[in-house]
Amino acid sequence: LNPTAMAQQLEEAQVSLLSQMRLADAENTDALQQLEDQWSTAIQDAAAIIQSKEAQLQDVTDYCRQTKAVETTLEKLTAELDVVRSTEESSLKEAERLSSSQRSMEENRTVLGQMLLAHTKVCPHLSRSERATAQADYKNLQVQWRGLERAVERSLYNI
Repeated sequence: LNPTAMAQQLEEAQVSLLSQMRLADAENTDALQQLEDQWSTAIQDAAAIIQSKEAQLQDVTDYCRQTKAVETTLEKLTAELDVVRSTEESSLKEAERLSSSQRSMEENRTVLGQMLLAHTKVCPHLSRSERATAQADYKNLQVQWRGLERAVERSLYNI
């Protein structure tokens, strides 16, 4: 799940395609005409591979961006809950702030859904071990999210 490495692979594929095209231009013109269909097919195949790699790179980039969005949202919501818990105020005021935190969590839950969509798109491109790592990361973030939801609910219950 490394966009930089995928970008490097994409660049290498493009350089290879250009090298093949230059080599073809330098060959004997008669032989080139006989092999024109083969080269055309090879170039189309290479272009399709490059296009596929670009799409994979975009999927990985989206997944990384969505993962970061979930992590950032969790950090923000956790900090909000910590502030509510550490502030000495009336039960009514604390209940209002906890309810606000709960609404905020519900509103921000879409980031988990967006990450799941990105996860679903990127998984077919991953090796078995990368897929397992991505799945574990997603499940870990889900567990953290659910834990935070339960912490807010417990705090509301204990007021």
